[in-house]
Amino acid sequence: MLVRVLGPPDAAAFRAQRIRALREHPDAFARAPEEVDSVEAWTERLRAYGLSDLDVLLGAFEADSLVGVVGCHRDRSAKQRHIAHVWGMYVVPEQRGKGLGRRLLLAALDRVRTWPDVEQVWLDVTIGNAAARALYVSCGFRSIAVKPRVLKVGDHYHDEELMALELKPS
Repeated sequence: MLVRVLGPPDAAAFRAQRIRALREHPDAFARAPEEVDSVEAWTERLRAYGLSDLDVLLGAFEADSLVGVVGCHRDRSAKQRHIAHVWGMYVVPEQRGKGLGRRLLLAALDRVRTWPDVEQVWLDVTIGNAAARALYVSCGFRSIAVKPRVLKVGDHYHDEELMALELKPS
């Protein structure tokens, strides 16, 4: 299994996987499938990510197929550049339970640690997503807040837990 930074040639595969994730798990992501940007937009975004210490998107590949992703970004603002955010963590169901999520998350954290002045990493996990939460806790994240009714899927609301990992002691 290869884990690497996604680049412009990976835009179509990423977009397809993102749409799949949003369709299969509408309660785990803030976007809807129809809100996913075009391949062209993702191509440009991934080109910019390659030159940035603000964004990265990592992918896991099995025999040339994209089977998992995780993204990280941080704000441009001077007062919030010390916090990076994990977003879009997803492993295709047929590859779950093999440690791939852990490999992706740890690779993303390794990348974030190279960004100047990052002190914390934050992520959101839907309440009830026990497997994802257990992974995050096992990697050192701790709960810092519960955000009620963040996602609305149909008539049903989902709360999110905000978790943080301290990279530098406060």
